[in-house]
Amino acid sequence: MHTYKPVLIADDNLKEYNQFFGDLDNNIRCYIAPERWYSPIEKGEKSLDSELKPAMDIFSAGCVIAEILMNGLPLFDLARLQQYRRGFFDPTDELKKRIGDQKMVSLILSMINREPKNRPSISDCISDWNKNVFPSSFSKVLFQIGASF
Repeated sequence: MHTYKPVLIADDNLKEYNQFFGDLDNNIRCYIAPERWYSPIEKGEKSLDSELKPAMDIFSAGCVIAEILMNGLPLFDLARLQQYRRGFFDPTDELKKRIGDQKMVSLILSMINREPKNRPSISDCISDWNKNVFPSSFSKVLFQIGASF
């Protein structure tokens, strides 16, 4: 499957990022999974024919959920995402400070884990939400609404 946007983005040439994902003059938020970036040193390690993986979407969804729960404040801008990717930034304290529900903080942290293999599947996320976050009636109503479409 060929995608319109590139799967991998070089971090030393942000022209492609700017073209497909954002405006370099206005990088308020950047929710592209860390594994989609590569540096010239990593170029040989990453196949330029890489495919999009569900874990990449889980990362982005976790960032969006965090932003919603932080009243519209973005979790990552381009610079902070690059710091996070390299292990120089940890959003844990900020999430705990801005989001009152520690179960949601834990879920978000699992969704934005730097290691894609350590991120939960969407099924695991929904199960966790239904068990720990939403009232038990929520999933029944949600699935009834979803089934009507």
